[in-house]
Amino acid sequence: MLYRKTAALALLALTLLAAPGPAQDFKLEEGFTRLDNGKDLEGWEGKLDGWSVVEGAIHLDSKKAKGDIYHKTAHGKNAVIRLQFRAAKKADSGVYIWGNQLQVRDYPTAGPSQYAKPAKPAGEWNDLEWDITDGVAVVKLNGEVIEKAWKIGKDEKKGVGLQKESGDFDFRYIRLLEKK
Repeated sequence: MLYRKTAALALLALTLLAAPGPAQDFKLEEGFTRLDNGKDLEGWEGKLDGWSVVEGAIHLDSKKAKGDIYHKTAHGKNAVIRLQFRAAKKADSGVYIWGNQLQVRDYPTAGPSQYAKPAKPAGEWNDLEWDITDGVAVVKLNGEVIEKAWKIGKDEKKGVGLQKESGDFDFRYIRLLEKK
């Protein structure tokens, strides 16, 4: 009897370990280029201290980080940028598009209030998208429009940037599609 229980528990543990997790479920959409590789910070520049890759995501340790990071790949005025982010409770960061920053936060507790409704609570993954046409983006949070005419910055040589501000953050599946 004890052998059967032990064998059943071992089989259950192996099944759970072999089950595909969210990172294994990710499929890159056709035409997109992934900017993060899920392994290291290759392709990123800036003040890399305090930034690392943990469980496939770019992790910001806000106590150790010295500054912002940017991807070396720049994009045009007509592009789609998608990513996922996860904020610690009350955390505040940002994503730069050509040098202009969209505040990325634990929206339900840190605001702005107009972004709180579609946002997931601290510790959960949120989907964020910029659909940019002629330098103006429609920004969606978890599929809901939060900005109808958000203007990207003016520095066309800057790639997507991640801001160091307050609280820990994770960013993953950062991807880019150049519109034709």
